Amino acid sequence: MEALVLSDVGHFDLVILDDPVPGLGEVRIAVTESGICGSELGGFLGTDGLRKPGLVFGHEFVGVVDAYGPGVPVEQQLPLGASVTANPLRSCGVCPICVAGHENVCPQRKLLGGHVHGSNAGLIVVPANAVHRVDHLPDPSSSVFAEPTACALRAVGRTRISAGGSALVIGAGPIGLLLLEVLRFRGVEQLFFTERVEGRVAAAEASGATRLSDDPESLVRQIKELTRGLGADAVFDAVGSADTRTSATLAARPGGDVCFVGLHSADGMLPLRDLIRREVACTTSFAYRPDEFGQAVELLGRGELVFRGEVVRAGLADGQHWYEQLIKGHPAGKVVLQPSNPGT
Repeated sequence: MEALVLSDVGHFDLVILDDPVPGLGEVRIAVTESGICGSELGGFLGTDGLRKPGLVFGHEFVGVVDAYGPGVPVEQQLPLGASVTANPLRSCGVCPICVAGHENVCPQRKLLGGHVHGSNAGLIVVPANAVHRVDHLPDPSSSVFAEPTACALRAVGRTRISAGGSALVIGAGPIGLLLLEVLRFRGVEQLFFTERVEGRVAAAEASGATRLSDDPESLVRQIKELTRGLGADAVFDAVGSADTRTSATLAARPGGDVCFVGLHSADGMLPLRDLIRREVACTTSFAYRPDEFGQAVELLGRGELVFRGEVVRAGLADGQHWYEQLIKGHPAGKVVLQPSNPGT
């Protein structure tokens, strides 16, 4: 099969690898589309500590069932050629964290395209219980966006935001756009966002959101003017820089919620005295639970959630180019790579 392999920091090679053989309880999927995630850009540059040379990236994908390994019950086997996606986050399922329903932060978790080869290849092998059939849905191809959508669903669920409320999303990259979409779907009445890249603004506005200044002082002034002097009920930082984390805390109303989602910077200072005096509840959100991934697949496939960003589709051979373009700030909402020859 063809695969896009990180051969060195900042460089991919398109190579031919042996077809992976599905093991016990596994399914092999012929990948038709694989999305580039912003979290992979640090791996490409050698700064994220997870992705190393020799790895095939990719964890957002859709494809078709190609083969089964031993141990998959016949009654659970989908027809060969059935359109599917799969939850790329593997947890142990038995530790106290998993049993408590926090599989997304299992200490033993592994991510396709992070710990093991991912979907920037013709074929990928996944556990059978991670597979979701999508060809019954009106838009099966939308499942290439299921993974980031699941992240957005979890983040919104981590706050107390409800229908009729107000919310601010800082950053309108892929996760920010999907946060806006989930908030719209949940009936949030006042939607606001900030974004520095002009090419992303129209997509955010298509969710019914109003753009505010990304200057911290101006942002706080504007959000208060639009919310009766209070601030937003919930603020989501989809960037993760020191400045955006501070802005998020200051833009929330007294008694409101802030959810930190973006991972741009490892560290940051927060105005804790102000947060305490205003009783702003701060939380974080990482990845998603299995049920949230399944919900994302269904909502996207039925058109109840829509990824509104610009989508660029390209072959695996163009992967190097598009990783470089995204690092340079290309406004594409999502770049989707398409293997030219699934399998051999």
